[in-house]
Amino acid sequence: MSIELPEAQIIAEQMIRTMLDKIVKSVELFNYEKLQKIGFINKKIKDFDKLIDCKIKSIDYRGNVIRVQFNKKMNLVLCGDYGAQYRYFDKGEDLPTKIHFKTGFTDGSHFTIRQSGMGLIYAAEDNEVPNLYVYKRDFSDTPSPVGEHDFTYERFSELLEEKKQNIKAALVGKTAVVVGLSNAAFQEIIYKAGIHPKRNTGTLTEAERNNIYDSMKEVLNERICSGGKDNFQDLFGKPGRHVPFMGSNMKDKNCSQCGALIEKIAHGGGQVYFCPRCQK
Repeated sequence: MSIELPEAQIIAEQMIRTMLDKIVKSVELFNYEKLQKIGFINKKIKDFDKLIDCKIKSIDYRGNVIRVQFNKKMNLVLCGDYGAQYRYFDKGEDLPTKIHFKTGFTDGSHFTIRQSGMGLIYAAEDNEVPNLYVYKRDFSDTPSPVGEHDFTYERFSELLEEKKQNIKAALVGKTAVVVGLSNAAFQEIIYKAGIHPKRNTGTLTEAERNNIYDSMKEVLNERICSGGKDNFQDLFGKPGRHVPFMGSNMKDKNCSQCGALIEKIAHGGGQVYFCPRCQK
């Protein structure tokens, strides 16, 4: 599944508790050619050898991006926008065979990554990190809807009014007013807020903007507290407990609020499910 802000936060916080101060003993990559061709893995695979003998000194995250910072001015930058599975294994535990990346630590533990879609696995020196697209996108002035006290309703409303664009473009993608959201979170947020996916932000009332803000906070925090979406596995393979109340799982089902048949449209580069009665 795609790694959105809630799942990235869960993984990063588990990595912080588990992997800080570990020293890299080995790095291996597997079946990486397709990802490398489209720029999601270093052009020079030997760049990953620079991580060997390095110690993890900090792990930062924002939006969908996780930055693992080592000594010796090295970093591992990760982004699972379109699907990824990050796993940690203690010494002696069996490792998965279908993976793209494996790091062995000197204490015998391992960290692995499997990309189920496009996603960044990049070894970079300190001076290279700020130039990576996903890092510039998420470690930016664009506010995060979770974890930042200065992201108030007033600020969110102001940003929406400035955009005057489709609500999906305002919440997801390059022109979004927040970082970390993808199509999955978008569908739940606008359903809970009662907003049609094709609405323009310029037509939203103050009450509707407030509903979107509150819904965004509630949906994201619920996913974090539930350990992520139900098709997500955390760093230790534990599945998330959040069952989406709007999205592809609602295909051919009826709205839980009004009973109307859920509809689907192609919109903004993906499929969007919505209730034709509740969302206006």
